Amino acid sequence: MKYLAVAMFALMVVGCASDPARRAAVAEEEVGRLAPPTRALSEFRDYELKPIAMSSGVMADEAKVDVSKDLGSRITTRVTPLLDRWRAKKSEGAEAGVLIIEPKVQELRVISAAARFFLGYMMGDSFVDIDVRLTDSATGQVIAIPRIRRSASAWGGTWSIGMTDQNLLDYITDIVHRYLEVHYTAKGATGN
Repeated sequence: MKYLAVAMFALMVVGCASDPARRAAVAEEEVGRLAPPTRALSEFRDYELKPIAMSSGVMADEAKVDVSKDLGSRITTRVTPLLDRWRAKKSEGAEAGVLIIEPKVQELRVISAAARFFLGYMMGDSFVDIDVRLTDSATGQVIAIPRIRRSASAWGGTWSIGMTDQNLLDYITDIVHRYLEVHYTAKGATGN
């Protein structure tokens, strides 16, 4: 009986691990709902990803700051290779302007695995709410501010012992990456 309980626990944890294919499908769906930028991102000469910013409400809570920094690190790790590929495509004297990419955590509540283990669904839902401001450095024009919000239910977090809560950061990262990727070409933009 002891081995059966251990095996079931292991299956439950593995089953709640973040699935890249599922995250990709969710990112595609979410990007389809977000307003596109007013210009194709390929029009820019260069790209600058700023460190993640936080609202005053998030900054007031040290635990939220730590989670936000983790999210910022994940976004940087995932988006930087994309921006490097875009830079490699550019020729000297290409279009003017640098695209400034500024992610900002507006609201955040990610329940820890320990809290889920001891208090379960009573801890409530987890959620992450960020804006990603895209600005043309040459003109100061904001070309997009997509708002990305994802949540994990209290019951899902309880059954996964906090894994669905922790997976939120991967989902947000994938959505930011996919938004930029889709709108690199004029096909994704609303016009010039």
